[in-house]
Order: sequence, then structure tokens, then C-alpha cells
Amino acid sequence: MASRRIVYGLALLAALAFQIFYDGYLAQFLLVCLLALPALSLLLSLPGLAGLRLALSPSSPQLAQGQEGQWRLTARSSLPLPVARLTLRLTFHNALTGATAAQRLQLAGLASGQTRPLPLEGDHCGALTCRVSRARALDFLGLFSLPIHRPDPAQALVLPQPVPLEELPGLEPLLAQTGMGPGSAPDEEDEELRDYRPGDPIRAIHWKLSSKYDALVVRERALCGRPQVALSFDLFGPPARLDRVLARVWTASRFLAGRGLAHEICWTAPDGQPRREVVDGQGQLLSCMARILSQPAPAARPQPSAPLPHSPGLSRLHITAGEEDAP
Repeated sequence: MASRRIVYGLALLAALAFQIFYDGYLAQFLLVCLLALPALSLLLSLPGLAGLRLALSPSSPQLAQGQEGQWRLTARSSLPLPVARLTLRLTFHNALTGATAAQRLQLAGLASGQTRPLPLEGDHCGALTCRVSRARALDFLGLFSLPIHRPDPAQALVLPQPVPLEELPGLEPLLAQTGMGPGSAPDEEDEELRDYRPGDPIRAIHWKLSSKYDALVVRERALCGRPQVALSFDLFGPPARLDRVLARVWTASRFLAGRGLAHEICWTAPDGQPRREVVDGQGQLLSCMARILSQPAPAARPQPSAPLPHSPGLSRLHITAGEEDAP
């Protein structure tokens, strides 16, 4: 904008000098046009700014690590006229890793209802936030800058990529301790019936009773509502280490939830306080992971103020970044 003002100032000085040295109709006409041009440009730009509102949103609220995604910037205004020019300053923040980036964006001709895609960096796990820290609208000549309403921040979760179960050799012995190992089957008296919920495994459906009651009925262990396994991990280190640890926790928890086995996830928060979440389904797992990804991970192992809590009598598996997992 400064360069445009300098160019306009030089043009105005040239027109003024032309008026001084040439007292004719053309010099007067040129000077009047240059003097009126900024006001005309501003008047033509104002209708496009009437009721202008910007909105930020992710292409998907949850993405897998490495998956392509986008932030979407959408314009809404009272009149279907394009905005001459917008200058935005965007800030991107990963709550887990603490990484922050800024980008200056210039848009021209953005009309009401139009959406402009912006890249979403999902190279590492975390809760991502895209925020417009500064928003200005320019007239057609770029001489005037007007503040406009900034949109609310948009958020997206970059979830871990599952790893092969072979990378978690401690899972099978853990299941054997709970009586849910390969080849084991619960007794009829250890089972209970309930209505089907989205996310329940197909093999848990009791087809005979479902056909009898004309509704899906699920058969599950009577102990399913109570945790039987505890998964623990350490939340610290560089982004690459966090990705490996969370991928293994995500895989183990999804596997246990898919088997209908309630479990606890335990870790030490950055403030040293122990945290514990009970997971008995995919929905609770997603909520637990969202809480983990929203916490800033320290570079060094946090000093716990108390031992990691887990209910007594639970089989426990401590998950690391790839070293041997400890029971």
C-alpha cells in the first residue's frame, strides 16, 4: 500500500507541475481527475464491504497424520459484489508441539459465497488452530485500508496413523491376562445384551435376537463397562517421538475398544499432574485423544508429582516410542 501511495503522490505532483507550467484545459482536467480518483475508488469499493463477514473452517475436523487437508476461507456480504482487495495475516499453531507459523495473504475479487482454500500442514500430530490475527480491506487503487471483522479461529485434529499390531507385542499377553486372548470366548453368563450403538463391531451383534425384536441387539461382556486394562505413556520429546508414541497408543486403544474391552489411558501432564481417561468405545477414544493433542508437550520428560494412577488390579502396559514396551 505504501508503494501505491508513493506512485499516486508522484503522479499528483506531476499533474500539479503540469498545471503550473501549462495553463490550459488539459492540465486542469488531469489535475481534477487525479484529485477525485481516490474518493471515486473508495466509493466504488464500499458496496463490496457492506456486511462483509469472513469465516474460517477446516475441510475436515479430524485428519490422519500425513493426510491432505485444507483451511477454507469463506466470504459473506450483504450485496453480491466482489471485495476489491483483502490483506490478511494468518497464524497457525500446533498445541501439542508448540510450532507456530505466520503467513501474509492477499486476496482480490473475493465475492460473497466464494471460498479460498489454504494449505493445512498435517505432518505431525496435534490440535491445529488457524487464526486471522489481522484483516484489512483495501480500495481498488490500494490507497485506503479499512479494518474488517476477523473470523473466529478454526481448529482441526491431526490424529496419529495406526501402526501394525506386530509393533505392539505386549498386547497379546495383556489380553491373555484378561481372558480375551486368541481363541478365548466369554461364557454366556458373563454377557449382557443392549441396543446397537454406532461403532460397535459387527461380530458383537446377536443376529437371532435382532431378527426377533426387529432391532439390532449387541452382545457384550458384562464387565465391559468397567476398565480391565491400563495403557500408560510418557508425553514429551520432539514431534517425531510424539508421533511414534501416540501412534502406538492410538493403535492399542482402538484394538482394545474394537474387542469391547474397556480400558484406561494414563499419562503425566506438562504440569506434572497425572491424568487418566476411561475409554470403552471409539467416541471416548476420540475425546481422550483430543485432550492429549491439545496439551503442550515438554521437550524433556516431566517430573511427575505423583505416580501414574490406574485402578488396582488392572493389567498395565506402558507404551514407549518403539523400545520394548513394559508391562
